[in-house]
Amino acid sequence: MAITAIDDDLCDGCGICIDTCPADVLRLVESERPWEHPGWKARAIYKGDCHSCTLCALDCPPGAIQVSYRVEVAPEVFPYPLT
Repeated sequence: MAITAIDDDLCDGCGICIDTCPADVLRLVESERPWEHPGWKARAIYKGDCHSCTLCALDCPPGAIQVSYRVEVAPEVFPYPLT
């Protein structure tokens, strides 16, 4: 998983991240607080498809998206500690 967090307080629902993402990972969903303007927030719906390119985070005007550069590998795939 490369997108680690999307800050709802910073996300303004502009949709630039959705247009930027080459892997089509992000979607706009209705906010849990619909009384806010705008009532839509970005969500990483298809996290497994993320390529960690960081384009969404770079193009996000308010800086609401955080991307991890660390690769997570399941222990059953690679049982040795990564140091």
